[in-house]
Amino acid sequence: HSYKAGEAIISQGEPGDRFYILEAGEASAVVQNADGKEMELKSYTSGDFFGELALLTDKPRAAGVMARTDCVCVAMDRKSFKRLLGPLEDTMRGNIEVYAQVMQQILS
Repeated sequence: HSYKAGEAIISQGEPGDRFYILEAGEASAVVQNADGKEMELKSYTSGDFFGELALLTDKPRAAGVMARTDCVCVAMDRKSFKRLLGPLEDTMRGNIEVYAQVMQQILS
C-alpha cells in the first residue's frame, strides 16, 4: 500500500484489522489528547512495524499513524499476523503494559 505525505495510514479509534511494516518512508504515531491536541508518540522509518496492539488486544486503535513522507507499507490481516507471530505472541503481549504506561504519561 502506498501513502502520500500527510495521509493517515491508521486512524485513532478505528477497528484494528491489519498489521503494518513500513517498507519505505517515514511515519509518526500520533494521539489526540482530551483537549483535541495531537501529540506525536513515536517516529517510524523503513523496517519498523506498527498496528500490533489492536490485533493483540482486540480493541480499537489507541493511536493513529500518519505518513510524514511518501510511504510504502506491507499490510497483513489478523489471520496472517497470528500465524506469523506464533510463539512470539507472549513477548509482544508483554509490550502492552509498556504502551499503556507511555499513553498514560502522555495523556496526563
